[in-house]
Amino acid sequence: MAKKAALPEMAIHIHKIATCPTLSGRSQLTYHVGNDTELALHIRVVQNSGNGQFNSNWVSLSKIEKLITAHPADKPMTSSTMLPVFRGRSSNSPSFLYAVLLAEGLVTPCKEKDSGYTLGNIEAFRQVMSALITAGTDLSAAADTPPEPSGKKRPGKGAE
Repeated sequence: MAKKAALPEMAIHIHKIATCPTLSGRSQLTYHVGNDTELALHIRVVQNSGNGQFNSNWVSLSKIEKLITAHPADKPMTSSTMLPVFRGRSSNSPSFLYAVLLAEGLVTPCKEKDSGYTLGNIEAFRQVMSALITAGTDLSAAADTPPEPSGKKRPGKGAE
């Protein structure tokens, strides 16, 4: 059986590189926000200070918006709302993306503790990103630089 050809990496201009805590608060995520040649916005998680694996593919804001706006407004959302984006991928990916959405204000915590999230201000996010695009912000070169090691590696056998 022939293997599927790898999809080419999307050409994305990165306009924002930021960090946020995971939903559990146990580690920090680094993420990118950028746009493609059609000026469509995309988000991806690129680093986790903890051990959890994740998918670092770009996810379009239009796909994210479709999922979170389709959710019934009277019911709180959870990170499982992002499951269709990562079907067959790491189980951490939906939660990590959701942490980014929370950090960017695309979802907001419900007033009752631990009861999920509600739709945030997508238009405000678009305006901020539009301003970065208009200003010509391009952090793509900075994103190509390998991240600093977290210093959390365990010493090998025989180490003091």
